[in-house]
Amino acid sequence: MSQSKSGPKDGFQEAEFQRTIVRLIAMERKPEEALDALCSHYRVERPALRIGLPRGEKKALGCYVHRERTIYISSEEYLFDPYVLIHEFYHHLRHVGGKHRGTERHARDFALSFLRNAQGTAASRSDVTC
Repeated sequence: MSQSKSGPKDGFQEAEFQRTIVRLIAMERKPEEALDALCSHYRVERPALRIGLPRGEKKALGCYVHRERTIYISSEEYLFDPYVLIHEFYHHLRHVGGKHRGTERHARDFALSFLRNAQGTAASRSDVTC
């Protein structure tokens, strides 16, 4: 996967970026803006984003269809769940990078790293206010 436009990133900058993405999706309820930022950061074209699942898919919360370069989110409720959107974005990232298989664990870990960074900020803030 390619680096952001600034080249190699230090850990603080990456953690801050991840916190921003989670905040955009969950708190500001701007998943489209988060998707734009992810695409800019990773220098990939933007996938389409749709609510509802493609034909034949019934149980998933989200799904990426590489032929359409589209992220499907099952319902509006999950559109604002950072895990779901970031997980599906990872599949897009892998597809445009030419790597298609064996990515569920990696997609999970990718999304969880964003959530851990966002949670770490909340925990450190609560420590400061107590």
